[in-house]
Amino acid sequence: MNLCFAYPNKFRFSETFIRDQIEQLQPTITIYEGWYPSLNQVDKSFLPFPFNYLLIRGGLRRLFPKVYHKIYTFFLSNYLIENNIDVVLAQYGPMGAILVDACNKANVGLVVHFHGFDANEKVTLSKFLPLYKKMFKSVKGIIAVSKDMREKLIGFGANPDTTIFNSCFVDTNKFTLGKPEENDNVFITVGRFTEKKSPFSTIRAFKKVTESISDVKMIMIGEGELLSEAKTLAKELEVDSLIDFRGAKLPHEIAESLKSARVFLQHSMIASNGDSEGTPVSVLEASATGLPIVSTRHAGIKDAVVHGETGFLVEEGDWASMAEYMIKLIEDPALAGRMGRAARKHIEENYEMSKRVQTLREILEK
Repeated sequence: MNLCFAYPNKFRFSETFIRDQIEQLQPTITIYEGWYPSLNQVDKSFLPFPFNYLLIRGGLRRLFPKVYHKIYTFFLSNYLIENNIDVVLAQYGPMGAILVDACNKANVGLVVHFHGFDANEKVTLSKFLPLYKKMFKSVKGIIAVSKDMREKLIGFGANPDTTIFNSCFVDTNKFTLGKPEENDNVFITVGRFTEKKSPFSTIRAFKKVTESISDVKMIMIGEGELLSEAKTLAKELEVDSLIDFRGAKLPHEIAESLKSARVFLQHSMIASNGDSEGTPVSVLEASATGLPIVSTRHAGIKDAVVHGETGFLVEEGDWASMAEYMIKLIEDPALAGRMGRAARKHIEENYEMSKRVQTLREILEK
């Protein structure tokens, strides 16, 4: 199988799943750079002069979008044919909607991998949903990373027979099973400071915990538009000295930090713009480390965390109940240990990389 792997960014800290897919699938070619990707795996544009210049591409797209789309489709279809590509794997719905015409022109299969915002965010859907409906008519397959997302995409018009649930995955070999019951009273979060991850809810829950237990700390890894406000809230609640805001970290640094904690936290919820999670990789990685999870009944988290067995789930926005479960896991280290081991087993059985990648390969090769 000759595979073209298409993705928008090279590489965001928060998109480790794309790096992992490229490493595992070993595509024939990769293309990236926005929804109209034009750079290949050696950072060279496959578009000829003058379209290989960003200013010219950008201007043409703004002034004559339909003309640019036809030009882009022509050159991409030729590029796919020249490289004997059998199938294109497009990361995110908008990417698939843009590339479908070139794939059809080149008689190349297209599989579109949805992740979260692309199936939920209001602005994205207002722009791309009509294009999705057109795309659904000719794609080889659609991948959804949560069961909820699969049902939503089918509701949009995707073919149930070719719309497959295949979650994000984790390489369990990169995460050593820890012993949270032996760790200090440390909570940890990993993720961008965005509305859908509701860092304010997590901080408020932590504040409530400190009212019952004084010897607790929290590590928050990540950056984002709400980071400054989160720090301000922590100061207002007088817990800023107990929270370690560490910013963005490399994958191996995150793995080390996870091993030092007792409990992993993530208060995901639907944002005001409709944005939602798929299946958060951070939850999978924490579970693979053997940490119990306290999170929300949201999107793919409902599948990744088994309430009462591998962690606890609360309703979106209910940070008070979140705090109660946090206290429970601090006061009962043995419970944290049992849940953490169950979490690791759940990941090995359902989210281990080799199993999910094999499913992905089967979808691409059909």
